[in-house]
Amino acid sequence: MGSSQHRPERTERPGISIYESRYRDPMAEFRTATVPVVVERDEDGVWCAHAQLRPGLGANGEGDTEEAALEDLREALAGLIEEFGAPRELSVTIAA
Repeated sequence: MGSSQHRPERTERPGISIYESRYRDPMAEFRTATVPVVVERDEDGVWCAHAQLRPGLGANGEGDTEEAALEDLREALAGLIEEFGAPRELSVTIAA
């Protein structure tokens, strides 16, 4: 291909928030799971978003825009959370 190869555009995002509701009950409490994501634009101009919910379990989203890819990913992750449950989380506070 030579030196004129087109590299996909790629951005690391701090994460997206997914809201989990048990049994889709409108009165249920919501829980937020923040998942780190990678967003890339491929050589055809399609935006792709990738996230790993936990080791061995991840999802992908695509769209014409970065936000459309993230929304598609949000829906895919919500389906995984509904099927497999929300990931365990641990928050750590350290001195700066």
